[in-house]
Parts: sequence; structure tokens; C-alpha cells
Amino acid sequence: MRRIERRSGVPHRPASSYEDHLTAQTTSPETAALWQAHRERLKRAIERLKVGKPSPRADRTDPFAVRALPLLLLIPAALLVTGSLSDRFASAFRFSSGEIGPGTRVDAWITPPPYTAVPPVLLADGSVTAADPEASAKLYDVPERSLLTLRGTGFGAAGIALEVLSDGAAAPETIASEPAKAGDTSGLAEIRYEVKKSARIRALSGTRELARWTVAIIPDQVPKITLDTKKLDRTPRGSMKLTYKAEDDYGIASAAAKVRQLKTKKTDEAKAWAQAPALTGPRLPLERPPALPLKIPRPGAKALESATLLELGSHPWAGQRVELWLEATDVGGQIGRSASVEMVLPARRFKKPLARAVVEQRRLLSEDSRNRPAVARALAALTMEPEGFIDTLGIYLGLRSVYYRLEREGTRGAINGSIEQLWEVALSIEDGELSDAERALKEAQDKLSEALQKGAGNDEIDKLIAELKQKLNDYLQQMQKNAEKEDPGEQEQSQQNEDQQQLLGENDLEQMMKDLERNAKEGSREEAEKMLAELRELMDRLQAETKESRAENQRAKEMMKKLGQLDDLANKQQKLMDETFGEKKNEDGNLEGGEQPDEGGGMDTQDGKSGKAGKGQKKPQKGAPQQGDNQGGEASEGQEGENGENPGSRQKGGQANLAQRQSELRKQLDKLRKDLDEMGAGDPEKLDKADEAMGEAENALEQGDNEEAAAQQGEALEQMRQNAQKMAEQLQKNAQQRMGRGGDTPRDPLGRPQRAEGPDLGTSVKVPDAIDAQRAREILDELRKRSGEALRPPSELDYIDRLLKRF
Repeated sequence: MRRIERRSGVPHRPASSYEDHLTAQTTSPETAALWQAHRERLKRAIERLKVGKPSPRADRTDPFAVRALPLLLLIPAALLVTGSLSDRFASAFRFSSGEIGPGTRVDAWITPPPYTAVPPVLLADGSVTAADPEASAKLYDVPERSLLTLRGTGFGAAGIALEVLSDGAAAPETIASEPAKAGDTSGLAEIRYEVKKSARIRALSGTRELARWTVAIIPDQVPKITLDTKKLDRTPRGSMKLTYKAEDDYGIASAAAKVRQLKTKKTDEAKAWAQAPALTGPRLPLERPPALPLKIPRPGAKALESATLLELGSHPWAGQRVELWLEATDVGGQIGRSASVEMVLPARRFKKPLARAVVEQRRLLSEDSRNRPAVARALAALTMEPEGFIDTLGIYLGLRSVYYRLEREGTRGAINGSIEQLWEVALSIEDGELSDAERALKEAQDKLSEALQKGAGNDEIDKLIAELKQKLNDYLQQMQKNAEKEDPGEQEQSQQNEDQQQLLGENDLEQMMKDLERNAKEGSREEAEKMLAELRELMDRLQAETKESRAENQRAKEMMKKLGQLDDLANKQQKLMDETFGEKKNEDGNLEGGEQPDEGGGMDTQDGKSGKAGKGQKKPQKGAPQQGDNQGGEASEGQEGENGENPGSRQKGGQANLAQRQSELRKQLDKLRKDLDEMGAGDPEKLDKADEAMGEAENALEQGDNEEAAAQQGEALEQMRQNAQKMAEQLQKNAQQRMGRGGDTPRDPLGRPQRAEGPDLGTSVKVPDAIDAQRAREILDELRKRSGEALRPPSELDYIDRLLKRF
């Protein structure tokens, strides 16, 4: 007590004095009041007392500080201890029974989400406890949102619980077991916990630790999807082809295109007087735009590259400026978004004025419900005097029915029905009965596409393919009827149709249907789906024939014609080069066989005379052909042939003829080059090189240098072939863009380009060289060697035998 009083610094020893009492009893009130005031003062002084820091003065009994050694040993012990140090200290203060009964059991496992296709992970099977160092130190990698299940038996009233310390959490989370069902006496306790973060998990029974695990989460990445903005193909009928790529760590479930209407720019004040007045009054709530799903060839694929032809002609925002992006949803429900692009949404182009007027009223009605009265008035005006421009009664009745509906009802259902009916009326005005055939064809295509995606049976697929064929034939027949009705006597249109059929191929559609049916029967559903998409794109482009497309067809026809002329010119140049080589060969033969030495006798001729040249005899000129039948072995100077013509002049005439023919070919090439320049086809640089080579060949022929002439002719021929090859590639590319028919250039059974796709220049078939032949022999020897090894599996030996039979 005295120590506390001294450490506190409070005077008058309040703690000791508080226990004092008066020595004698007194009845004086003054004394009692004074004593009471003294005790109150001591009480307040006691409140200021402090214990102070301890001062054991252990140095008196331990002058060498041996007492600090246990504290120093705790430092390396704390560094070497495994597990949680705080948990080790806390376990000393956990009070429970020392042993668990023999009937207890702990089972634990982690089940990944089904879409990951990852097998479950076993944590405890009844034998793993916290004392097992391997179970405590092991790290378990599991996918995100995996389900941890813990089951315990025989723990009685203490039960089991989970203590989860997640990454970034300040304190652990305790999950109790599910309450037992009524009447359940099994003593089974179960806990389910969804693991969303990496964590340290402990299984507890009361305060006793049963097991411990460390779980690391494998995050589920957001799917990625990209739009190829360089391949946004549009058609005049309001369709657009989107090419895209998508990937995800577990698989893509679906994809869709999203659009958002951009705000229109403010009207210039100087032009405000020409604008319609702003709409006023109540407006019905706006609706979401129609969904634009994208095709996924194989749902659940981790990576895909595909294309979808979207029919946007009937979209309420067609022809307006929008922001477009793609969204991909993975099998886990996460959504990834591509970069957005601003564009004008494709709209169908209508040729007939009445159809354009109906589509315009439909656009106004879909933009704002407050345009309903104005649209009704416009429809009334269009149907006021139908004679002369409304030829079909069904179109007139359709417009009048929309008019009456808008006049009587202003609900969202009435407006939506009017919007759909106006679109159908516009199609009927534009295409007539073709619109019904087109609708039936699209329904057949949709049914087949849905059946292929769901994996329907072969019988159902065959039935749908037969229906598609029938609808396709009906549609093509209706297209032909419409073309005849528009202008049956128009020769130009008929010629354009013939050109189109030539570019498309007479049996192209039939072959496409055969390929589609074969792929569906063989189980290649993905390839069949691709063929169906190509058929849709092809039909859409066939329907979109405009003046521009007819001009393109005419240009393609002219290119084919010029390509044929270039092919003929190349064949003539090849023939001329062969003749030049023949002249060179004859010249070499004359130099080797005609120039004999004067000594050693001459060659006997048909006349029996010596082949020895006489005095003044001329030798054959360079490049001249042999004249063995007309020339004797011993000719005097000035001797003439049978036709009265000198052999030397005949050789000169042959050279002059070759040079003249080369000049004519050069003039033809020059004319063809000018025509191609006007069309913008071919490669002008290669044609210039060919023209230059022809000029060099002509000069060499005039000078009698057949070797140089042949070399220049070969160069000219090669340049013409390369130019023709480029023109053929341009034709093929343009045809694919117009008709939507993908793939490589069609080839015949020998691997050569078909004649309709350009000339065969002889460069498409490769003859194996020495290296290829040597490699083939090595492969054959290795197969024969392996076929003699009896220890190989029977299936492999059977496969090798089949390969050897093919060789």
C-alpha cells in the first residue's frame, strides 16, 4: 500500500489513513462533521492513486540476466513453427475432450461447376486429420464457384462447423451445419459452402480442429468476342454479314449483336423553318429493339470463328445511325462485350414508289407512337383513289385495315400489329407473289437450321431437306415468272440473266443442295450448317439485282471475253516460239553437218557428186532451214533451187515471216492492253513488260538471232500468263462477292481450273521434282520396314498394309 502511495505521489497517505478511526466516542456534532469531511477528502485522494510500473528488482537475485534466455528462444521457435502461430497459442486455451470416439468420421470434397468439366476434388475420406502434415500443406486448385461439401458423423451435441478465412478478409467466417431434419437419428451433420475466393478452411467440432485445407481459386475469365469490321458485307435487301471470333476458358454458350440508337444532331437554326414541328402530348413507352442472335457452330466450344447473315430490312432502326457491338455469354453466364462501331444500319431498297411510301409511314410509326394520327391520314390519302397504282385488291384491303386499326386503337399492341402488317404489304407491293415464296423458303431454312443445331434424327433431317428443295424450286420459279411479267420482251435483261446464270453456274444450287444433304447424312452437322448459311447468303444476293449489279455482270462478261482473247494471244505466242526454236535447231544442224573440211573428201549427194564445196560456194546463212531436197552437195555460185529461188533468199524469207508474225502479235497485245486499261483489269506493268519483250524478239528475228528471239518470246509469254492468272483471280473474287459463294476456284478431276473460271495456263498442276520423288521413296521404304515388324499392334499393321496397297 505504501508503494502505491509513493508511486502515485499523492500526499498524506490517503490509502493508509482511510482505515483510521476516532479513538473515543464523541457526541459532538462538530467533531462528527469534521471527521466526515476528512474521510471524503481521503476518498477523493484515493481515486488518484495509480499502481505504476512493476519493479521486481530481479537483478538482486539474477545479476547475470539468465532470465532473458527463455524469451530469446521463443524467436527461432516462432520462425520454425508450421501452420498459424496464433492458432498454436490459441489451442492452449481450447478445452474439449482429448479423444474423439471411434464412431466419428469426416468426409469432405469439392465439386466444381458442371460446365467446367473438371472432376471433383477429394479433401478427406475419414482418415485425414489436422495432424496429417500432407493434408495441411497441400494446395488445392479449384475453379471459381466450386461447392465444398463437409459431412461428419458421431460428433454429438458439439456438431461440426467450417471456419473460412478468405483472402482480404479481416476475420474468419464460421458456417454452421444444417439443422437435422425431424425424426433424423443418424447423427449426420452436413455443410455446403460455395468457394468464391482463395481461402484457408478449417473443419471444427466445438473448439477442436478436425482438418485444415488451403484452397486456391482458378478464376473464370470473361469471354472475349471481336468483330471483324473489314468484312461487314451488306446487300441491297437490307442484310448484313457479320464475321466474328470468340473464345472462353470453359466455352461459349451464345452470342448476340446489340444496337443502340444514336442521338440525332441538333437542327441548324437557319434550317429550323423547314423542319416539322416537335411532337407533343403523351407517348407510349419505347420498346426494346428486336434481338439479333448470332450463330454458334458448336455451343460450348472454347474458341470459334463464324459468320452470321442478319436480315435487318424489317428492323425498326433500319437506315438510321446506330452503335453496334457484340456480346458473348459463356457457359457460366458471364457476358463479354466487343468494341462498338458506329454505322448506318442496312435498309432494304424498294424500287416501287408505293412500297417506299408505305415503308416511310412504317418508320414514322415505329419511331414514335405520337405519329399515329399522321400515319393514319397518309394511309387514307394513299387509298383514296387506288385506281391506276394499286393493282391488287389484297394490297388495298391491307392498307385500309391498318388505317382503321390506327384510327380506332392507340394501344401498343395495335401499333405493333400495324408495323408488322405494313412491312408485309410493302413486300407484296415490291415482289408480288414472290414475297410469299420467299417467306416459305426462309421458314424451311429456319426449320432445318434448328433441327441441325438440336441434333435431330436422320429421318427428320431428310424430310426437312426435301421440304427445303421444294420451297427453293417454288421460289426460283416465282422469280422467273416475275422477271417475265416485268418486261417479257427486254433482251438486255434476258442477256443479263444468262450472264448471271453463267457466273453462278448452271448446277451451282443443285450441287449446293447435294453437298448439304450429304453432310447432314454423314454426320457433319457443322459443315451442313455452314452450307445452309451459304445458301441463305446466295439467295439474298440473287434477289438484290440492281442496275449496279447488272453493270458488274456486264463488266465480268467483258473481262471473260478479254481473258479469252489474252488466252488466244498466248497460244499464238507459244506456237511462234516453238517455230523459232525449230529454226534455231535447223541452224545448229546446218552448222554441225554442213560445214565439212576441204580435205578428207566430201559427202556424196543424190546425184553421186562429191559434197565438197566448189570455189565460191556460199555457206548456209544463220538461221536458214535445210534445203536438202532442192540443193545438191556441190553447188556453184549463183545456183538456184527447183522453184527458181536462191536458198539464201528462202532462209531470209523465213526469218522475215517470223518477224512479221511477231509484229502482228505485238499489235494485238497493244490493242488488248488499251482495252484492259479502260476496264481497270489485269496488271498494266506485266503487259508493258510483255510488249517490251515482244519488241525485242521482233528485232532479234530481223537480225537472225533466233536464240535471243526465243528467250524474249518466252519472257513475253510468261508475263501474259501471269496477267491472265491475275484477271482470273479478280473474276473469281468478284463472283464470290456478288454470289456469296465461298471457297477456292473450282477444279476438274485433274486439279486444273475449270474453263469458266479462266484459261488453263498450265501452271496449276505441279510435276513432282527429284526431292519429292526421293521423299516418297523414303516413306515407302519406311512403311515396308514397319510392315515386317511382327511386334507392332495389329491395328497399326493393318493400317500400314492398306497404305502399301494404295502405293
